[in-house]
Amino acid sequence: MRPRVYMMAAVTVDGRIASKTGYSKLSCPYDLRRLHAMRAMVDAVVVGANTAITDNPRLTVRYAEGRNPIRVLIDGALRAPTDLRLFDRSALTIVFTTSKAPSEKIKELQEKGIEVVVTEGSAVDPAEVVAHLSKRGVEKVLLEGGGKTNWEFLKRCLVDELIITVTPYVFGRGVSLVDGEGFADTEEAPFELRLIEAKLCQCGREIVLHYEVKCKNQLTQNII
Repeated sequence: MRPRVYMMAAVTVDGRIASKTGYSKLSCPYDLRRLHAMRAMVDAVVVGANTAITDNPRLTVRYAEGRNPIRVLIDGALRAPTDLRLFDRSALTIVFTTSKAPSEKIKELQEKGIEVVVTEGSAVDPAEVVAHLSKRGVEKVLLEGGGKTNWEFLKRCLVDELIITVTPYVFGRGVSLVDGEGFADTEEAPFELRLIEAKLCQCGREIVLHYEVKCKNQLTQNII
């Protein structure tokens, strides 16, 4: 059994989580509270290197009541600067990287109290991240992207629920909610999305979509 993984994001009408310049402040105050309430509910929150570098998030709980989750950074080449806010001592932080990471940077992070896990291969496998967290007793994980990290989790059927806030903006270009090599058609995707709820945000300008993500292999096994 692996942890239950929630993917959460605010997107423009054209599916962008950031503009061509990296601007990503899309959420209204109500959506920020929903995000922080989710952080307080889960045991760990995961982001990729691009999100960490561009947004410099704290990944802590500030607009809701609750404890801080474990902060997890996936950064195969360890590109993230060591002075990012998620490397402060406000919450336990784990970095998953590979042998491509500079040894001096690993040492610097460890001296800051950051746990660094060096995985095998040329890239960090999300399944290995989830397995590691499971061994630590983590039961719920929040995935906050960005696009490439979202793709790596989704294509491996490692996401269980998808919570998307559609905001009233259009960027035209920028970072997509999911950014990878893509599927050829609807049949190639290894999962199905089932709508659980669609509701108007309290602000009156955003729509919150809540999906359950079902792996097709699991659906086939259930039928058999």
